[in-house]
Amino acid sequence: MSQEANPAPRSLAEALRARDDASLAALLRSRPDLITPVPTDLTQLATRAGTRASVLRALERLDRFALQTAEALAVAPDPASGTALLGLMAGDAGDETVAAALPRALATLREQALVWGDDERLRLVRTARELLAPSPGHPSPTGLGPTVHEATSGMSPGRIQEIVTTAGLASTHDSVSAVTALTSLFTHRKKMAKLLSGAPEGSLEVLSRLVWGPPYGQVTPEPAAHLRWLLDRGLLLPTAPGTVVLPREVALHLRAGRAHREPEPLPPAVEPAATHRPQGVDAAAAGQAHTALATVEELLKDWDEGGPAVLRAGGLSVRDLKRTAVALDAPEPIAAFWVELAYAAGLLASDGEADERYAATPFYDEWLERPPAERWALLAEAWLTATRAPGLVGGRDAKDRTLSALGPGLDRSAAPEVRHRVLTLLAGLPAGAAPPPSRS
Repeated sequence: MSQEANPAPRSLAEALRARDDASLAALLRSRPDLITPVPTDLTQLATRAGTRASVLRALERLDRFALQTAEALAVAPDPASGTALLGLMAGDAGDETVAAALPRALATLREQALVWGDDERLRLVRTARELLAPSPGHPSPTGLGPTVHEATSGMSPGRIQEIVTTAGLASTHDSVSAVTALTSLFTHRKKMAKLLSGAPEGSLEVLSRLVWGPPYGQVTPEPAAHLRWLLDRGLLLPTAPGTVVLPREVALHLRAGRAHREPEPLPPAVEPAATHRPQGVDAAAAGQAHTALATVEELLKDWDEGGPAVLRAGGLSVRDLKRTAVALDAPEPIAAFWVELAYAAGLLASDGEADERYAATPFYDEWLERPPAERWALLAEAWLTATRAPGLVGGRDAKDRTLSALGPGLDRSAAPEVRHRVLTLLAGLPAGAAPPPSRS
């Protein structure tokens, strides 16, 4: 008996074992949290890749269309075929732009180990499915509700048979086959169109209000005739006394197969707000680089003559930040940025004395001896790779405590990636083009 040379993987761990070195390296680059600490083997790597915290980080870093693709897989059968996924993303009309972008999105999800399996058996990792799939307490971003199978799980067999026969189907001997028959009806475009063509006035309007979500609605103990017509055919299903839901299969029929109202296969264009002479932009940038060096030097000179005390919980007091802002002739948020940048570059730190104060480090003297270009490059690299977010200074943490410069609570692991993505977008603009100001 012959065996397939490359059998389909049965788990994420098996899928990872089938990857080459380049593919594994790409996974670790896209999800750096997976190597802290370094996993002992691929089984441990697969386990870590499926943890809630790691999956949440990975989902947060996806581009919009890749996330929409994951959301579609969360409401698709498990496993899902590539054809089924294409239908959910591109709809019955087959949006060509969406279809063209789907392979890239799927490749992103596979690279990041959020999806595994071949094109006919696509599996979203269980944790991602739990995070993205709809439930009464956690609506899906798609606005879809539960499947017929899920919505009828607590319904009596007799009531299920009544719904099946009222919908025009033959009665069955058991609830499982009855639910399967009803699901088949709701996923058959022509049969569903025929069923809905007989709906009384007002019924389709009710469905249209629920179709894009939320899929839940309220009914009275004695619903009106147009609502009763929907309930009797399973087009609305009860979930609790007075509450009904639009089954997922019915919603997808009314949506022409699409999981999302507005798929976003293309990133939004960054339109220049103004255009300047490239030579003028370069000159202004050089001036700002010089200002950065001068500001850091001024900061460390000011602190060298009596650096501020380190708070008991760590960080800089509000009073010392105000004093530093005055010394730098800058607003406090800007002063906090320069303080954090000097810290990230290794130019300042606590002096380690019993009465701890912030002061310049020995490396600061070495930095001063370097050419200006090298000094600026070191600051730029420190900013690009720093995980701390100075913009949070002055805000409140989860315990309603003020976040201080150089203090705890400013670390954001995604910060370097966000900066890199912003710079990539800016680099894509024509020379001399100025982007619009942030709306945040």
